[in-house]
Amino acid sequence: MEKIQPISRGQYEVLNMLSCINREDDVRALKDILVKFLNSRLQNEIERLWDSGVLTDDKVSSWDGEHMRTPYRPVDNE
Repeated sequence: MEKIQPISRGQYEVLNMLSCINREDDVRALKDILVKFLNSRLQNEIERLWDSGVLTDDKVSSWDGEHMRTPYRPVDNE
């Protein structure tokens, strides 16, 4: 059996704010805002890695054709 982890403070705050959203168009608008927020964070991190030299053209080119999926593990049903 998997152990249930408590939610984080951020998750709690988001859930608390979501309790007042009842319309589907508000849900879509919020989703768009969250996607833009996460995209901005990702772009900033990519720029940081690029500026520090961790991410380079050669590094990115080395990913061509690479298979990076997480292998599936059989479930132990004991």
